[in-house]
Amino acid sequence: MHDFIYLFTPDFRYPSLGSFYFPNLRLFISPFLPFCCHRRCNDSDIDLPTPHPLYIFRRPILLSPSTPWDALGAVKTPSGMTIAAPHSDFRYLSFFSINRTASAINTLQSGCPPSPSKPIDRWTLLQDRECDLEYYETYFRNKTHYNYVAAASVQGPVIVSIVIDQKDCIRILIRTAQGSKRIDHPMSALSIPWYRKAFGISYSWILSQTCPALPIQQLGLCQHPELPRELVRMEERQVIRCYKFGIYQLLPGQTLEHQGLANPCDACTPDFMDFVHWLGEPIRLHGWKEYRAGLDVNGDITGEKSIFTKWNDYQIMFHCAPFMPFNPNDHQQVERRRFIGNDIVVIVFKESDDEEQFDLSSVGSRQNHIVCIVRPIPSGTSLKPQSYRVAIAVKNGIRNFPPLDFPAVLQRDAASRDLLLLKLICGERAAYKAEAFATQLVRTREALLRDVIETHR
Repeated sequence: MHDFIYLFTPDFRYPSLGSFYFPNLRLFISPFLPFCCHRRCNDSDIDLPTPHPLYIFRRPILLSPSTPWDALGAVKTPSGMTIAAPHSDFRYLSFFSINRTASAINTLQSGCPPSPSKPIDRWTLLQDRECDLEYYETYFRNKTHYNYVAAASVQGPVIVSIVIDQKDCIRILIRTAQGSKRIDHPMSALSIPWYRKAFGISYSWILSQTCPALPIQQLGLCQHPELPRELVRMEERQVIRCYKFGIYQLLPGQTLEHQGLANPCDACTPDFMDFVHWLGEPIRLHGWKEYRAGLDVNGDITGEKSIFTKWNDYQIMFHCAPFMPFNPNDHQQVERRRFIGNDIVVIVFKESDDEEQFDLSSVGSRQNHIVCIVRPIPSGTSLKPQSYRVAIAVKNGIRNFPPLDFPAVLQRDAASRDLLLLKLICGERAAYKAEAFATQLVRTREALLRDVIETHR
């Protein structure tokens, strides 16, 4: 048997699963088969696909129909992070393989924490709209090309740009409410009938051959001189340059969200203050002229200070719970929750690298989709922690996101800070594709496309 055992909640979406939960049931999984769970009972094996493991054990677990799932307790992942009971909609992302994690931890214990060695890939930073803009600027802008539009087709509003470059390569950019699609197709790969060669090849015919799913009959050529410039403006309006992340501290003995939100400013530990100052710079909110993320900059209603940073042309404001107004009579701290509860990404700074786990089921906001749990690792030679143990949990339905080689331990240096900020930004972008946000974004893009088409017909 393998060292690691994955346990799944009984309400997983397989109706027949319940019949397999009876005494002496053991659950085993191979680390090489992460999507196939083996349930062994009376020497008979049954294989079921289980894509969302929520519990990780280093030993066999005996279950009975009356076993309370709360009683199973919490366990540690290979990276050393403790996993809470699977009552929430969150799941933890995997960062390192077992061997690589052990190597990182051994290196850390030897006094030389690992640090990212690769520079941040520029293409990882680019959003989908930025890639479309760069593609359009490179192959279409200020070049002879043609735009076909349809305000009301079976696919909704559609704008298609097509050009044949000097290398006889067909470049096509298809814009729909769901997003954009870029197609590069060599002209030599087209099967052109003799009569087309004799009487000429139209761009609409090329589209019908290279993009058969397009509503060709509903597309019309648009030659408005301002359309190319307006297409660039439309894509630029969808590029997000400002981000807001929530952050609060859990003191020793605290494991719930409302406990972290209820910590006053004077309870902030030196490790927490050192961490937020590593993330960004403290700012005075009164009179602040940059991105404010909804915070009051006139009358100190939402606090006197916050944490802000500019990073790679992005502006990031951190909604720091301890810096916001504290009401000792409000158990839920509604004023703080009003901001942090509306942040897609939340950082939980768990004081002390101990056995206490953060209870993900205590996260009550539907808006919070990414939870980054950070624990300082004590340093034997310095009063300040020189590294942090990091775990990231996402709501079900969000896939892993770059950088995929994100380490479980971050050294406290500039390179690790860049990597963490990149991971948080990419996490928020990945959450935009979740059901809670995708529909709204599709509607916004659909309205923008329709407005451009109707204005430039």
